[in-house]
Amino acid sequence: MKHATTQRRSSQLAVLAVSALFAASAAAAPLVCTDAVSANVAVPQNTWVNIDANCPVGYSATGGGYVFNEGSGGVIGIWAMSIPNGNGWRTWVVQHNPGVRHVQTYVRCCRTP
Repeated sequence: MKHATTQRRSSQLAVLAVSALFAASAAAAPLVCTDAVSANVAVPQNTWVNIDANCPVGYSATGGGYVFNEGSGGVIGIWAMSIPNGNGWRTWVVQHNPGVRHVQTYVRCCRTP
């Protein structure tokens, strides 16, 4: 009987230890986030352009993308690829329409308080 009581006590302590670990994680402060945005860059016809947005010091990039300021992203004749770039985000874009199109890259930057 003593063995069963000791085993039960060990199980209870293990459950308490795991519960305390999860409680400490849940009590952690939420992230502090901000967005960084590139300049509104003019992309001339038939020219590849890199457009970068970078996080401020102390923040880490968590995601990003781009926006065509003249309308939706579904514009014929424009090709864009958006990827992480160091501690920021990069958009590579080329457009095959006459004139210029304007594009901005954005990055979501977060840190723990």
